[in-house]
Amino acid sequence: MLPLAALVMIFGGIACWAIAKTINTTSDRVLTGSVRTLSVALDAKPDMRARLVPLAVHLLQRHAQPTIFYSVYHGDTPVAGLAALKPPPDYDASDRVIDRHPPTTVTGSDRKSRLHRGYIDPNDARTVIQAAYLRDGRIDGKSVRIATEIRLTRDDQYPFVIQVADYVDDRHDYIFNQSAQVVGGGILILMIAVMLFYQAITWGLKPFSALTQQIEEARKDPPAHFRLMESSDTPREAISFILAFNALMARMEKAAEAMRQFTTNASHQMRTPLAVARVHMGLLDRFGPNSPQGKTALKNIAHAVASLERLLQQLITLAQTDEQAIDPAMSFDLAATAASVLDERIEHFSRFDIDIIYERSEQSAICVKGHPLLAAELIGNLVDNAVRYNRPGGSVVIRLGRGGGRGRIEIEDDGPGIPEEHREKVWERFYRGPAESDQIGSGLGLSIVRSLAERMDARVMLNNGPNGCGMCATVEFQETG
Repeated sequence: MLPLAALVMIFGGIACWAIAKTINTTSDRVLTGSVRTLSVALDAKPDMRARLVPLAVHLLQRHAQPTIFYSVYHGDTPVAGLAALKPPPDYDASDRVIDRHPPTTVTGSDRKSRLHRGYIDPNDARTVIQAAYLRDGRIDGKSVRIATEIRLTRDDQYPFVIQVADYVDDRHDYIFNQSAQVVGGGILILMIAVMLFYQAITWGLKPFSALTQQIEEARKDPPAHFRLMESSDTPREAISFILAFNALMARMEKAAEAMRQFTTNASHQMRTPLAVARVHMGLLDRFGPNSPQGKTALKNIAHAVASLERLLQQLITLAQTDEQAIDPAMSFDLAATAASVLDERIEHFSRFDIDIIYERSEQSAICVKGHPLLAAELIGNLVDNAVRYNRPGGSVVIRLGRGGGRGRIEIEDDGPGIPEEHREKVWERFYRGPAESDQIGSGLGLSIVRSLAERMDARVMLNNGPNGCGMCATVEFQETG
């Protein structure tokens, strides 16, 4: 409504300015035309002058709006009209200077005929000393607008000063009345517009008010699964809002359920190694560290601590993965990242009876999109799994390449692999397959891998190893440029 009110005010200001300009221009034209009419009547022959001047005065006083005054001075002597309407201060009866003041010109006229000092007939302007011009003056203490023309009549020694005037107050009153009508009309239109807009907006927002009422009722008595309900008269704009709101609620419910499951599973997974450590600490306290039971207890405590340490580390990684923002323009060298991961873990892998093989189809850099630290964590998890769940004397091949606009890394092992029916479940958090029960782990490794891959718009796949043995994990990143 504020822009509409501003437009109404601007329109009202322009209209009032146009009214004032039109009234002032029209009044000035009336004054100029009137003084020229009297001037032409006085220029007539004496016998015609006696009849034309009263007729011109009668027409002037009857049809002029607003009411105007006139005076005629012969030399310095008033001969007709209002004597208080005196000649201009610079008037001199003996002066014959032509057009001491610039004559008034009619602006914006469509008249195509050429005027001679304001007259169509050049003979009418022949004896004019001062062509009609406008000036401001005062009569009886009031401001007036005066049109003045000075001419010599036939065989006369002194010129006639013909003047016509009207009160400026009359103009201002007329302008004020007209402007008040325009402003009043604008205010009325604005009020009607406000009412119409209010009704239209109220009607348009009625469906959303109903949706707000549904949300308010759900807030007071929260249901298990809340969704906005459509009605038969729901407009299209509200339907798009309902679909977006319900999709958001579904995502929030899914996130809340995932958080609940995560908390439950995390507490369960942490409780197991802690319980093992507590039991074996009791055995250690009972039998002592040098007894066979104490040595077994120390070994199991170390196993439980290692399991708990890995669980906490992967929980932290998973939380950071969910929160960390990734710049879409960030890139890294896949080959350099994979090499650095192997360098960091090579000493740790030496404790396993596993051969680590690094293959690279080309020596140039493989620049792909993603975050180098997150990619290193992803590759590290896959390599750790390939080593930890491999068979004694087995091998792990890390193979790098590119194709189809993507950089690719493959981590291939010849261990027991993952049965086909378990391959979708291994992506779930805390899920562990049958072959993993005797290994230190938390069931979060592959969940972290998939989460990291999704964050970097990469694809990760699990397939059978060569000759159907083992497992081959493939990750494809989008190449840059």
